[in-house]
Amino acid sequence: MFEDPKFWLTVSFILFVILMIKPFKSMMIGGLDQKIEEIKSNINSSLKSFSEAEVKLKEAEKQTEDLDNKIQELLNSAKSQAETISKNIVDKTSQTISSKEKNSLERIKQIEISAIQSIKKQASIELNSMITNYLANLSDSDRNKVLEKSVSDFKSIN
Repeated sequence: MFEDPKFWLTVSFILFVILMIKPFKSMMIGGLDQKIEEIKSNINSSLKSFSEAEVKLKEAEKQTEDLDNKIQELLNSAKSQAETISKNIVDKTSQTISSKEKNSLERIKQIEISAIQSIKKQASIELNSMITNYLANLSDSDRNKVLEKSVSDFKSIN
């Protein structure tokens, strides 16, 4: 049996397997441990990235809310300013209309006064002309009587 090559081949094979189990086992376990650590690291990195993404999402939502609030404030301010400007325009327009109406009424009064004066002047010219024609057609004695009566009436008025 010691001389049989098959025996020695089997013994050497068994020794080889026994000797190789420990390094092979440590190499396999080491590789698996390394892979486990790599997977853990990737998971931790993913969780960290996920947490950072959630934080950034919350910040973005808060910024969006802040922007919405600012936009609403700007709209309210613009509406308030528009109302104020509109009110000012209405007030100024009312004042302008009132002023023009007052000026127009004053001009109408001036035109009325001017027209009345013109009519009085024309009436007095016409009256003088009629009186002159009337007196011219009267006899001297009748004319004197009318003039005396007119003078006495005038003196009694004053």
